[in-house]
Amino acid sequence: METQTETTTQEEQTQTDTQTEQEINKTSCLNNNSLIPALNESERFIKFLIDRFNLSDLKNYIVVINKTSKNALGTFSSKETLQHFTNTNNELSTITLNTLHLKKCNPYEVLTHELAHFINYSKGINDCSSNQYHNKHFKKQAENLLLKCEKTKRGFSSTIETEEFNKMLKEEFKALPKVFNVFQNQKPTGKKGSRLRLYICSCGIKVRVADDEFKALCLKCDTEFKKVGVKDD
Repeated sequence: METQTETTTQEEQTQTDTQTEQEINKTSCLNNNSLIPALNESERFIKFLIDRFNLSDLKNYIVVINKTSKNALGTFSSKETLQHFTNTNNELSTITLNTLHLKKCNPYEVLTHELAHFINYSKGINDCSSNQYHNKHFKKQAENLLLKCEKTKRGFSSTIETEEFNKMLKEEFKALPKVFNVFQNQKPTGKKGSRLRLYICSCGIKVRVADDEFKALCLKCDTEFKKVGVKDD
């Protein structure tokens, strides 16, 4: 009788937890004016990966969603860098999602990529040089996390999701990609032409001035400088 009661209670608690999670997830997906749902989802995913791949020794880290380099989908910064976080007890390594790329990237893949760096760092393994060349140590760890590495001029820096990774994401983790719906725009920046006008004399000497009515003689060939175009480099 006691066993039946205990079993019933556990089932009720599981059902309650599931309903609560669904309500939280629904609220998160509807919140379009905050990065908090995306941050919560990112932290949940990192914790999921740590549990799934038995990485319980990974501690003292923080997940951040912020603007970083326009060329980086995400970043990992160890606690030894100047940009690290700290509290009263620990120095914190940082896993960052770049808000400039949230619209086009798969944030779960990016987080996994950066987690691979964190795992290697925690083991004292150097997997990336200062010029962002990702070596075979990074490749091995990324593949352990179910990503596929493709070689570029920066080593194995390009990671993509495998079928197994996507299955894990959908069936085990129950991903909520809709929470990553707040991002920063990147306006295209074209090279702006200079207002300097290019003038040249008969002997080939060039001068550039911000004047459409520039009048001058070359002291070398004694000819007038003629405008030949607009300087745009």
